[in-house]
Amino acid sequence: MVLFIKQSKYFLLVISLLFALNARAQTIEQVVDFANKQFEQRNYAIASKEYNRAFYFGYEPRDEISMRIAQCYANTGQHQMAGEFYDRTYRFAVTDSMRNEAVLGKAFSLIIQKNFMLAINELFNISDSTTHEQKIHYHFLKGISHYGIEQDTLSWHEFSEVAQLVQLNKPEFEALAAEFENVFHFEKQFNPRRAYIYSGIIPGSGQFSAEAYREGINSFLLLGTLYALSVRLMFVYSFWDAAITFFPWIQRYYLGGMDRARELAHKKIEEKRAESYQTIIELTRPNNF
Repeated sequence: MVLFIKQSKYFLLVISLLFALNARAQTIEQVVDFANKQFEQRNYAIASKEYNRAFYFGYEPRDEISMRIAQCYANTGQHQMAGEFYDRTYRFAVTDSMRNEAVLGKAFSLIIQKNFMLAINELFNISDSTTHEQKIHYHFLKGISHYGIEQDTLSWHEFSEVAQLVQLNKPEFEALAAEFENVFHFEKQFNPRRAYIYSGIIPGSGQFSAEAYREGINSFLLLGTLYALSVRLMFVYSFWDAAITFFPWIQRYYLGGMDRARELAHKKIEEKRAESYQTIIELTRPNNF
């Protein structure tokens, strides 16, 4: 009799445990279903919390839930967190396709954070068995990364690969090539060293070479006025009086103008590169990117 009671207790315990596990599994499924609905409605903050709950309780498959969490973080601008879950997706992935998606997602997150070199390193993890779409995204992200660190020749190579893969029409490809031709000449066109030297020869001329015409005129007029006043003072009093009174001011604005010209040239190159970047992206952006 005692043995029967003990066996009954063990039987009830096993049944209770199985029931609890089943209830828990159903709860996880419900959580994921709710998260999926929130994701579809673009409520990414809510979806990420629910996906994280499911991930914590061991939802399978692990790579899919990690990918969804990473996408939620990416869509809410939490790119560092997104990168961490792309890494987890890569570790949990059982297919090359999922690993490639994780690599592309991580590279994109790094690009958004302007970690271009790390993005290039991440893209080395892409496998050879890529889909056509993944190949397009791979070259697109690599092109952006090289452009970000001013490796323009390599960037052109990557974007031309994208153009071929998406079958860019002839006028658009020619526009892409022309834009890169502009990029290759920005450094020469607005050379900061030349702007610095020009301003040392003729005040304001360096600013003119950087297309900062107002600043060039102001620099020329300011230094011209100081020179004129110093000459006037020299004739009225003496050379030393003029030198003591105006030389510190002339030196300050003269050297300052040279430095400013170089700074404006750098800024102009950055502005032109940003404009070209927008054109390049508009021409080559994949449809679903």
